[in-house]
Amino acid sequence: MNKEELDKISEDIENNTNETEATKNLCVHDLRRKLKEKLKKEAINKVVILSTLIFFIGFLSLLVY
Repeated sequence: MNKEELDKISEDIENNTNETEATKNLCVHDLRRKLKEKLKKEAINKVVILSTLIFFIGFLSLLVY
């Protein structure tokens, strides 16, 4: 192995360790906030889907009537 390969390997190791350290530094407050945001988005998606289904069922019932 030459010096360039060793430098590249050491840089890769440093980059990977920095990424893992950044994810470990999240506090409970940040995790709860992210979870609430995710749940809020899921709830909005469910409401949109439900309202769309109700609209189409109502539209189809008017066509049949």
